[in-house]
Amino acid sequence: MSEENVEIVRRALDAWNRRDIDTLIAAADPGLEYVNSPRAVEPGTRRGVAEVSAVWRAQWETLDGRVEVDRFFDHGDEIIALGRLSGGIPGSDARIEDRVLGSWKVRNGKIIRFEALGFGGTEVQAALEAAGLSE
Repeated sequence: MSEENVEIVRRALDAWNRRDIDTLIAAADPGLEYVNSPRAVEPGTRRGVAEVSAVWRAQWETLDGRVEVDRFFDHGDEIIALGRLSGGIPGSDARIEDRVLGSWKVRNGKIIRFEALGFGGTEVQAALEAAGLSE
């Protein structure tokens, strides 16, 4: 079952990269919870598909970015993804590129919770250590 959960997360990240809101919504439980870092675009906790969809749209307007996963940590119903967020800021020459760590919880084939655990080298390293993980 957990290999299936890794694949669900992989498809969701691919959909986010393609700005495919319909595929993201189809992958999510109606009670989806999204916990974003205080430093992120659209920080805080959102609940339900409508609120979370609004966050995704705001992220896409603010950052023309992509998430590339370097490693999945498979913990059954929790999949932790370590990767990189990169992209440009629309209307600017500025670019962002940094490490990210996120936790995805899956139940009955649907994503029930996403939490941004870390953004940036120091924060990601601390989050990995707190979770008992290493690169």
